Amino acid sequence: FGWNAQVPRLADFVRDAMFGELGLTTPDDGRGFATASDADGTADPEINDLQVANIAAFMASLPAPARGGSNDPRVAQGQAVFTAVGCAKCHIPSLDGPTGAVPLFSDLLLHNVMPAGYRGMAEPGAGVGVFRTPPLWGIKDTAPYLHDGRAADLRAAILAHFGEATAVRNNFQARSQDDQDALLVFLNDL
Repeated sequence: FGWNAQVPRLADFVRDAMFGELGLTTPDDGRGFATASDADGTADPEINDLQVANIAAFMASLPAPARGGSNDPRVAQGQAVFTAVGCAKCHIPSLDGPTGAVPLFSDLLLHNVMPAGYRGMAEPGAGVGVFRTPPLWGIKDTAPYLHDGRAADLRAAILAHFGEATAVRNNFQARSQDDQDALLVFLNDL
């Protein structure tokens, strides 16, 4: 979990987000993702272990985003373009899960996708410009795009791919406007 795949467990993600996103403290389980106390005047920890476990269980039970189900023929055309230009190399259509295929459109691996000279933060195991391939399921509802929200739409997100994805971006740009538009229709159906 996390932009750099730096959070190995869902409960770790909950603990990290409780403080980082909400300012709530959680019990320290020794894994380095909890903030057990702060100086806000409220007794710590503000969220207990059972609450962390319940939130993680709730998140784990959420269903995958549903596909749009469009009958537009450009969806099939766009999926073919998606594969042909190389998007599917990292945004793999499905991975094997414990109950069957998981259609998340990601390999969940780290890739360098930023331009040379990119200035950002590194994490252990993920250098500057290296990010986990985000799942594309439900992407039509998640704008703005990229780790920092700098891409307002899907076309801008595609054009912001560099590093390992430079050839894929170039392949997209070399396609006809009709193919580019079909790819965007496909993505909006995920």
